[in-house]
Amino acid sequence: MGTAVDLAKYLYCSAIFEEEVAKAYQKISEKVSDKEVAYLLEYIAKDSFKHATAFKALTAHLTHQIDCGDCVKMMGEAWAKTIEKAKRYAARENEVTASELKSILQEFESYEGYAGEEYLTILYTEVVKLLTNHYNIDLQDSKTLLEWIIEDEKRHIQILTLIKKRITEQD
Repeated sequence: MGTAVDLAKYLYCSAIFEEEVAKAYQKISEKVSDKEVAYLLEYIAKDSFKHATAFKALTAHLTHQIDCGDCVKMMGEAWAKTIEKAKRYAARENEVTASELKSILQEFESYEGYAGEEYLTILYTEVVKLLTNHYNIDLQDSKTLLEWIIEDEKRHIQILTLIKKRITEQD
């Protein structure tokens, strides 16, 4: 990744990732009977929708024409598998049992780990490098936005840990 177009595609694929994960969180929040858990999952969903919007804004800053290209090729197989699983959760129709919720939370933790450790770290580095080297753009706003998203992803893991603790206490 070295051009503005490549970075724009990466950002757009990141937006797709965040949207699909947000939809999964939202749907599961609607399908759990524990209201505290539902609200906490909804909180993460809303953050993830905001992240998608932020990535789209950064994409628009780099290019006026969005052509996401082949996100699987650009982002890798882990991205594709995560999107596929998130879409299955988002399409869920039946209620989530307590035992199912535990495994779903494990899955969600893997989303947050992927988002926080892999693509956001790469993205942050590349945005800073590209904007500094090629465009001489004041990137403080972009850096701040990405830092907030990274902080949110870390909080999401903490919230998921809190939910798992609450569920365990109820058993």
